[in-house]
Amino acid sequence: MLYIVFRFLSKLKSYCRNKRYPEGSIAKGYLAEECMTLCSRYLEDVETRFYRLSKNAGLNDPNLAETYLFQSYGQPIGKVEIAELDERSWVQAHRYVLFHHDAIEPLRKLQHREINKIFTGSFHEWLSQAVWSGKVINYEVKWLSRGPNRVVKRYSAFIINGFRFHTKYQERLRRTQYCGIVVNSSITSYANARDSNPIKGNLEYYGLLTDIIELDYYGKWKVALFRGYARGIKNDQFGFTMVTFFRLIHTGEQLIDKPYVFSSQVKQVFYSQDPTDEGWYVVL
Repeated sequence: MLYIVFRFLSKLKSYCRNKRYPEGSIAKGYLAEECMTLCSRYLEDVETRFYRLSKNAGLNDPNLAETYLFQSYGQPIGKVEIAELDERSWVQAHRYVLFHHDAIEPLRKLQHREINKIFTGSFHEWLSQAVWSGKVINYEVKWLSRGPNRVVKRYSAFIINGFRFHTKYQERLRRTQYCGIVVNSSITSYANARDSNPIKGNLEYYGLLTDIIELDYYGKWKVALFRGYARGIKNDQFGFTMVTFFRLIHTGEQLIDKPYVFSSQVKQVFYSQDPTDEGWYVVL
């Protein structure tokens, strides 16, 4: 059978030699692909496109799940830099980890949302004091209360969830785009100031990946975080999602901002500039 197929391919090679008739080349390519697909299904111990892993498959090591929090382990690629976080970035990154850890949840439930904004900014300090005063005896909480090392690993590219991500700076001289990100976040909203029945919903945040860091909780746990500014968003008359890069939220300038998310939370999008509306991009 394979002999017949390869004889067919050898004859097909001379099917079209006149470039004035491109339809011959199209037919040639289609038939060649069909024949090779048929052959590959009968081959064993040979890597084909049906069996090989995707180039963005990333790591699949179950042992890493015990080391990296929130399944944030992936495959760093490209340049690796050792850096030290400033005080504000360290607090924002550490606080995001605390607010999503199950062991911390009972400690941060408050009755009065009016003080939630103040409490959010200083929760890491309150937790540390509560642990050292003996109010908290949970082992995981004690370890988390120490906070991560201020020295972090900074990556220029990262593979996770089947996507290859590059920072915006990494792509400054390239024509490809791997820095578009989207995060689906659960939020709680109130109808008015006197409303005591919050409503939970999901909201998508779009942005550009500006930084990739790996926090190290002194050898106990690690967590990979992505940083990207969220943008203004709207839907056009055709139902397409539009974003702009001029309206920024969670830039990280304020202590209560949330510029970091787990690498496992992020999906990839592509931004195409709208030629009829300057400054706005269509999300694909």
